[in-house]
Amino acid sequence: MGNRINNRIIFSFEKGGELTATLLPELNPKTVKAFIKMLPLKATVYHSRWSGREINFPVKSREVILKENHTVQTNTGDVIYWKEWEKEDQEASEAIAIYYGPEVTRDHRGYQPVNVFARITQSQWKNIEEIGLRIWQEGIEKVEVKLLENN
Repeated sequence: MGNRINNRIIFSFEKGGELTATLLPELNPKTVKAFIKMLPLKATVYHSRWSGREINFPVKSREVILKENHTVQTNTGDVIYWKEWEKEDQEASEAIAIYYGPEVTRDHRGYQPVNVFARITQSQWKNIEEIGLRIWQEGIEKVEVKLLENN
């Protein structure tokens, strides 16, 4: 097994549905490594008010994650890491988000750069939209995130 990174994660939602994402270490290797150290995790998923078709949940990384090939433009299926980059202390807010439509990442302060570190395949986009709309219309729910076992 060695240093080989398991390349997929699974999001299991409390009210039904699972999404599998492929990690993108070739795009953001430091973000991927830091995210894997957070796993497994359980969180409460919220719907975004600023970035449109986005569901997200707060996290607390065990190490400092810096901007890495960051962007403010996301697409359907992008899984991103965001934090209050302007805050350098441990009190900075952090979140993981999944997009179910193309969006520009922003909040009340303006554009917010994010690190895209995983992607959900197009074959699952209908599922992402169903889960996203459900959370938007019915409110928060729990999610469990873990590495998907090989084989």
